[in-house]
Amino acid sequence: MRKFVVSMVVVGLSLPVLFSLMAFGTAAHGPIVILGNADFTEENGVTAGSGTASDPYIISGWNIAVSAGSRYGLKIENTSAHVKITGVTIQGPMDPDGAAIRLGFVSNVTIDGCILSGTANGIEIASSYDVVMRQSVIQSVRRGIEVTGASLDEYRHDIDTSNELNGSPIRYLVNRNGETIRGLETSNLYVVGSRNMVIADNVFSDGDGIQLMFVQDSIVSGNVLYRGGWNGVYLYRSENNQIVDNELGNNYHAAILLALCSGNSIHRNQLLANDYGLILSASDGNDVFDNLVAANPTGIEISAGSTNNDVFDNIVYYENTVYGIAIDRATGNRVTTNAIVDSESGILLGTQANENTVRANSIIGSAYGILVDGSRNVVAENMISQSVTGLLFRFSFGQNSVLNNVFRGNLFNGSSQRHASLSTDGEGNVFYENAFLGSAIDSTLIYDPGLNRWSYDGVGNLWEDYDGLDADVDGIGDTPVLIVPAGVEDNAPAMPDAITLADPDAALSTHLGIVGTMELAELSVTTGAGEDLLLRSWIADETHERFVGFRGFPPQLIAQSPGMLFVYEQAVQGGPTGTAFTMKTVDFDLDIAFFDETGTYVGGETMLANHDGRYTVSGMFRFALELPAGSLEALEIGEGAMLHWLGAEL
Repeated sequence: MRKFVVSMVVVGLSLPVLFSLMAFGTAAHGPIVILGNADFTEENGVTAGSGTASDPYIISGWNIAVSAGSRYGLKIENTSAHVKITGVTIQGPMDPDGAAIRLGFVSNVTIDGCILSGTANGIEIASSYDVVMRQSVIQSVRRGIEVTGASLDEYRHDIDTSNELNGSPIRYLVNRNGETIRGLETSNLYVVGSRNMVIADNVFSDGDGIQLMFVQDSIVSGNVLYRGGWNGVYLYRSENNQIVDNELGNNYHAAILLALCSGNSIHRNQLLANDYGLILSASDGNDVFDNLVAANPTGIEISAGSTNNDVFDNIVYYENTVYGIAIDRATGNRVTTNAIVDSESGILLGTQANENTVRANSIIGSAYGILVDGSRNVVAENMISQSVTGLLFRFSFGQNSVLNNVFRGNLFNGSSQRHASLSTDGEGNVFYENAFLGSAIDSTLIYDPGLNRWSYDGVGNLWEDYDGLDADVDGIGDTPVLIVPAGVEDNAPAMPDAITLADPDAALSTHLGIVGTMELAELSVTTGAGEDLLLRSWIADETHERFVGFRGFPPQLIAQSPGMLFVYEQAVQGGPTGTAFTMKTVDFDLDIAFFDETGTYVGGETMLANHDGRYTVSGMFRFALELPAGSLEALEIGEGAMLHWLGAEL
């Protein structure tokens, strides 16, 4: 799936480090494993010392070559004795779950003047205290230094800038407050037990990126992070931080990962070509919004018991995306008004994804629009368009895991196989106020084995090809809709004349995903001939709104729909490399008119359905008005036209 690779970085040694390593011994030794104080023996590489503070055990002068199949070069666990590892070289531990050196449940260990090279991971420090590191070099292709533990004290190690990771000084900062870190070009930054930090306008590559552990009230802004060995930005037990306006690309694991974090804001970042764009793991109450998430096999994942997170107004797209937004073993989260295009599965409600809300998202061009394996979720007012299967219940092999979900007010349009395919492992799910466009009745577009309900409190669904009567003119068909293969009924189907947008309060106006949440306003346009026009239009003035536009919009509705006015915060440049419009995933022709910041018409043309070219003007524009094809000619909107009003004078 991945199309990007991380390259090993070969670096030279700085002079201070080089001088400290000139006394290296060259004696070969196999991997060293010490699992308690009793294992500090000559056979295990101890060359001197008694293990006290004044006379530490010395492991010195060894050249350890790690063969394939060995996880660690030097592993010390469950010790309290003082030990100094000095003048040791370790080469070749490439096991992704290993490291050149592992320190687990230890204290009082010093690493001094060592070289760790040709390794997947450099040093792993797990649940340990008082580790000191001096004048050592790590050359790794994944993690440089990985520190884990439950308490802040397990992260308060003494690692100074005399050490290097892939050619850059290691910056491991502990107990800092109110500092600004700006303008670095480096591989790493670790910040521990700190608050009110500003980390801005730095470039990180080929290393550990930014790691914040037990950090509060800090800002990470304007940084570029790429080719990280694991994560670009990692937060652990950190609260009330802002991760904003960063560009993160080609990181091996995740662009951004939060673990056991709360109250953080992640917004306006570009997450490009990582394995995961963003992961919220065991994290609560975070806001994730207005991010561009492209070319990540998983765009955004909410997992490991995370709850009460808000994920909204994000753009997730690119053809190699497996999951646009995935919720797995997480409850009480809200996923709203996201644009998800070209993913294999737009939104996943996975195993034990319960009691989440998925509302007003636009999911376009997916194999599976929404894939469900959880219970008691609310899925409402989404537009699921141009999918192979719009809604799919995953088989759980008799575990009956898809229970009591509510599917309300969603629009299914242009599914090539089925609008909804429900498995025998789903029961008690309720469908009402949904719109199924296309020939769904008595066809394979809906499949239900008979364990679910298709109306609620006298309200059913809208079926475009329903041909029943409505004798009492109450808007509900007199003949139930029979759903195959079990013959369950929608006994309160809405009449097809509800498929309209001519009425501003039409039921379908809230079924259109992101479009259904846009402001609907009247625009004033004066033609070149001096005629004043009033046009109803949706206002697309947010990034995710401008991105989705009329993508996936039902062709049945375009002739009677309002126009759409794209509004930019300031004038933008058109032209071959500037801002342009595409018609990919738009199933009908549209007219577009461009206006500059004064409202003056600067160009217009007809855009062709599903055309993947670029439509723009050569100069600057701030507004672009899309209307059904033929409208510009019919309304005489062209040279000399002026856009006068958008809620206020221009």
